[in-house]
This record gives sequence, structure tokens and C-alpha cells, in this order.
Amino acid sequence: MKLKDKTMKEFLENNAYFVDFFNAYFFNGERVLKPENCMELDSEMNDSNMDLEKHVDVIRKYNDGNVYSAFIIENQSRVDMSMVVRAATYEYVAYDRMLKKSKKNKAKEKLPMVHILVFYTGEKPWNAARQLSELVEVDERFKSYFHDYKMNLIEITGNTSYNFNEEDVHNLFYICRSIYDQSIYEGKSNSFGLVKSSVLKVVKTLTDVEWLDLKELEEKEKIEMCEAEKRWLEVKSKEWEAEGIKKGIEQGIEQGSEKKELEMYQKMMDKGFGITAIASIFSVSEESIKKLLMKA
Repeated sequence: MKLKDKTMKEFLENNAYFVDFFNAYFFNGERVLKPENCMELDSEMNDSNMDLEKHVDVIRKYNDGNVYSAFIIENQSRVDMSMVVRAATYEYVAYDRMLKKSKKNKAKEKLPMVHILVFYTGEKPWNAARQLSELVEVDERFKSYFHDYKMNLIEITGNTSYNFNEEDVHNLFYICRSIYDQSIYEGKSNSFGLVKSSVLKVVKTLTDVEWLDLKELEEKEKIEMCEAEKRWLEVKSKEWEAEGIKKGIEQGIEQGSEKKELEMYQKMMDKGFGITAIASIFSVSEESIKKLLMKA
């Protein structure tokens, strides 16, 4: 199992975090599902007839007297064209497994529903199929008989907002999103305030962002986001001094050399820095950087 998937699996084994995803996706944040009503199920999804030998990431049986279902979260760190088929397979194998068990126990009641949620944690927008009809060449003569499967997908990238109730889930999701879209470098890290180190370790694993110091995360229970970013910028500034990047930009500004200044800005952007961060470090306006880049 990949490190990113393993880390997310461990995070979601907390039932409060687990149900928060489903409440956000299906009920717009209303606390319909409660963590105390979750029961573990075997995550093994083996089916000899389908040559299927895999495990879903996290699966829970849920029963509160009103809702009786099986809930599954499958983590996905990269875009996968086959994901919609895999999700459908897991769902129907889960039904088959429950059916066999009910027959064994000679139960007459109906099976619980199975709900699968794919949580995509990658930086690139999801551009693969979200439903089966996007993969299949559907003949119009058979369209009314075609069973189109639609995948439930939550992706960190994009503009869709989710109302998470658990602070840790909210922080994990939106810190990752703000790192990917670089809005965190626009002074928005203050909005997160103190964040649990355990959550930031997951953020670090998913995004591999440099300014989250693993040593500090081990030493402290909570980290102030803006302070973590500030300290990282101070360290990087010294590195840029050694590489001549900061000096080159300052010389370019002082001497009015647009070409030299532009080259240095582009070097920094190639290293993953946003315009807001560059402007803050070198005490120049964002507008001046944007104008210079537009001339390139």
C-alpha cells in the first residue's frame, strides 16, 4: 500500500472523521450519521469468480435504528481511469458477501445499502470518468437497458465546498486545498490557527510541502500555521542567499534590470513559490511582479 493511502486509511479509522465525510457529502454537514453507531467490517474484497483480491481502505457497518447501511471510503492519490469500475466492483462484491452471509444465517430481511465514497487527494484535477457511461460506448438501441453507475467522489482540488463538522477533517481538507491552489501563501494560513500535529503529518504526507517541519511536528501537539510558514520562509531565504537568488532579485530591482529580476522570479516560481510569497519576501508589490511576468 502506498504511503499516502496508508496514512489516509489510518486517519479515517477514527469513526468521527469517517462519518464526517459522509455527512458532508450526503447531508450537507448535518450530523445525521453518528460515530458511535459504526461497527467494523472486514475490508477484504475477495471474489474468486471475478479474480478480485483486494481490500477497500475503510468499511463500516452502520445501524442506528433509522439508517442501516455499509459505508466505504476508498482513498485515491492519483487520477485513475478505472476508478469508476473499481468502485462499482467493490460495491457489488460487498452486496454479494452480505447476501452469502444472510443465507448462511437463514435471515429473511433485506440487505443494507452499500455507499462508496472515493476520496481523491491528488493535486491535479480529477479528469477521469465519474460514471460508467463516460467509459462505455452506449448503443442508443440499448440505452434504456444500460445500468449507468455513478461514482461518489470528493476531491481536494476544485471549487466544491464541503461542510465538515470535525475540525481536524476540515483542517486536513482545506489546508491541503490551499497548498495546492497556493492560496495559503496569500496570508490565509492565519485562518487555520492552531492545528493538531497529527493532522499536519497527514498534510505533509499528502502534499510533501517543505515548510511543515517533521521534527517540530514530533515535538509539539499543535502548531500555529502562520508561524510554521514564517519560519520556513526564513530558512529558505538563507538558502536563496547562498544560491544567489535573493541577491540577484535585489540587485535587479536596485539596478532597474527587468531581465535579471524576471529571471529570478521565474526561478522561484519554478521552485513552487506563488506570487504572494515572492512579493512578501522581497518587499515588492504583487502587481509589479505580475506586470513583469506578463512581459515575458
